[in-house]
Amino acid sequence: IVNVCASVGGFGGTLELMKAYPFVYGAVGVHPDDAGIMTQDTLDEIRRLSHMEKMVAIGEIGLDYHYDFSDRDTQMRFFRAQMDVAAEAGLPVIIHDREAHGDVFDVIHAYRGRVRGIIHSCSASAEQVREYVKMGWYLSFSGVIPFKNAAGILDSVRATPRDRILVETDCPYLSPVPMRGKLNHSGYLHYTAEKAAELLGMDYAEFCETEMANARTVFGI
Repeated sequence: IVNVCASVGGFGGTLELMKAYPFVYGAVGVHPDDAGIMTQDTLDEIRRLSHMEKMVAIGEIGLDYHYDFSDRDTQMRFFRAQMDVAAEAGLPVIIHDREAHGDVFDVIHAYRGRVRGIIHSCSASAEQVREYVKMGWYLSFSGVIPFKNAAGILDSVRATPRDRILVETDCPYLSPVPMRGKLNHSGYLHYTAEKAAELLGMDYAEFCETEMANARTVFGI
C-alpha cells in the first residue's frame, strides 16, 4: 500500500502508518487545494521527509481548476516547487489533474527527463495518455472506470500500454460499481482491476501481476 499525503499538516498520519506496517509505503506532498496555505517551511519539510526510508514518491501534487480553493498562480508556483523537490530527491511524483489538463501537461513536459511519475485517478483523453506514455509516465485509473457513464475514460484505459497501467482506490472516494456511495477501501480494488483487464483484453490474474510489477517499478519497491 502507498499511503499518499494531501494536506498541509497531514504528513504525520502517513509516517505513523509507514512505521506501524511493513507493507505500507508513503508519498509526501501537498494537494493543490492546500497550496494557499503552503509556506517555505512546508517545502522544507517535504524535502526532509523525501529522504526517509519507505518514502517512495512526492505527491499528491498538481492543479485543480474545478474547485479553485487556492488561486491558480499559487497552485502553479507550489506545483513547480514540489516538482523541483522530486527532481532533487530522484523520486517519482503523483499528479492530481482536475480540469487543468493543458497546464498540467505543460509542466510535466517542462520537467521531461528530470521527473517522471503517475497521472493519478486519470481523466486525461486517450490522445493525452499517448503523449504521457511517450514521456515515460504511468497512468493510474480509479473506481470511475466501472461507472456506466465512463465512456470517455474507457478509451484512455485502452490507450494505455500494459507496462504503464496502474489501478488505485483514491479512497475514501470513488468507490467502484457495485459499491458506489460506500466508503472506498482496498477491498474493492478488484472491481476496478477486473474492468481494466477486460478493456485491455487480459486475463484478470495476468493483469494483477502486470499491475503489481508496474507499481514496484515506478515506486522502486
